[in-house]
Amino acid sequence: MKIIIHSLLLSLLSIQFVMATTKNDVKQTQHLQLDDPKAISQGKILYEQACAACHSRDLGGAFGFNLKDGEWIHGSEPQQVVQNIKKGFSSAGMPGFDSMFSTKEIKSMVAYIFSKREGFNNLSFKLYQMKDANDRVISSDKLIKSGRLANNLADFQLPEVQHYIIEFEGNFYTPKNEPTRAWVQWGANTNITFEIDGEVVERDNRFGEWFPTWPFKQGKQQLKITYRSADDKPHMKNLTLIVTNDDMGIKLFPVSTRAKAIMLGKKLELKATSQPIVQRVKTMNLPTYSIAVGFPQKINFAFNTRHCSVVGLWQGDMLNIGPNIAGRGEDASLPLGEWIFHFPSSLQLQQEQPSQCQYLGYHLVAGTPEFLYKIDDAEYHLLVSANNNKTIDFHYTAVDLANSSLQFKLPKAENLLWTSPHGKVTDEYLHVTSDAFGKFIISAQYQ
Repeated sequence: MKIIIHSLLLSLLSIQFVMATTKNDVKQTQHLQLDDPKAISQGKILYEQACAACHSRDLGGAFGFNLKDGEWIHGSEPQQVVQNIKKGFSSAGMPGFDSMFSTKEIKSMVAYIFSKREGFNNLSFKLYQMKDANDRVISSDKLIKSGRLANNLADFQLPEVQHYIIEFEGNFYTPKNEPTRAWVQWGANTNITFEIDGEVVERDNRFGEWFPTWPFKQGKQQLKITYRSADDKPHMKNLTLIVTNDDMGIKLFPVSTRAKAIMLGKKLELKATSQPIVQRVKTMNLPTYSIAVGFPQKINFAFNTRHCSVVGLWQGDMLNIGPNIAGRGEDASLPLGEWIFHFPSSLQLQQEQPSQCQYLGYHLVAGTPEFLYKIDDAEYHLLVSANNNKTIDFHYTAVDLANSSLQFKLPKAENLLWTSPHGKVTDEYLHVTSDAFGKFIISAQYQ
């Protein structure tokens, strides 16, 4: 009898120990502070150190999985991602980082990853068989199929009946810092509705009847998409549904399976390895007539030949020009990294009177382009050098303007420090004096 009681006590203690351990694990991962700016900022630094080589600096995937979209093989909940980073997957070539980073540091990495989330999460669908093309009434007796979609993409090829209504619903993520739209390609007569957080979104035909869009909220929202097949032809039923920026100039990410298949063919990355590279293509967030320059130090800038100014600066690799090529010049190339600033912010010479800019071209100096241009009757040269991925120097020459005082308007950017050995910063302006050869340097350091 004593032995039985002793065994029961041991069993109870073991159960309590397991429950306590489980509770502790949950407590360690449930308070992730996903919206904490400090955690996100720290997580970005750690992610770039440990994860970017395999998952890409923009989280879009390389050797490792895409961490922005909704297709998560090993669990999509924040707590699961924390545990996955800790333990790793040795069979897939991913080491565990539990011994390298603290739990707090790993949580910050997860906060950063989730701050870049795109598209659906926990996507479910319901398929209703309708009586005919004119039947619009949804009822429980017409429900023939439902479930979840592991890849978190709306699959419009699921139905195997002629007349139907299909609903897709789940949490949906869009960028927090820019307005976006849903776009149905060639969707003039498409019977589709969008509901965000329970409210129907009005269809917007500002880009033409054949290019209907629906504006999203910024950040996380509950999205429901309802499509009615009606009399659509079979080839029209597999919808191409894409999220674009507000002016539809950039296709950001797919929402449907067909859209993903199309966009997968639009990836061609340019990366500076041993020397700088120069590319003149339509680029996201940059005005037309911009020339992008990428450095092996993983910092890049853009010079605009109409404004004669620096209109963009970003960290990371240079460009994905795939969208530009596949779209035959209509779609914009995408920077492979994080913007430090971009147009309309710019580094530009300020004149007392309105001035005319004349671009004279560029030539290579030790593999780096030196831009030549005139503002009114004065000629200027700009040669840029990169010290590392956080510091870049703009070497100016004001031809025939020795010991001249000049003023530059500085772009607005957080954590960006502007300095010059030839002048000083006052508010948003830099006042410099060229040397006896008309030369001066402006330095930008990203903190």
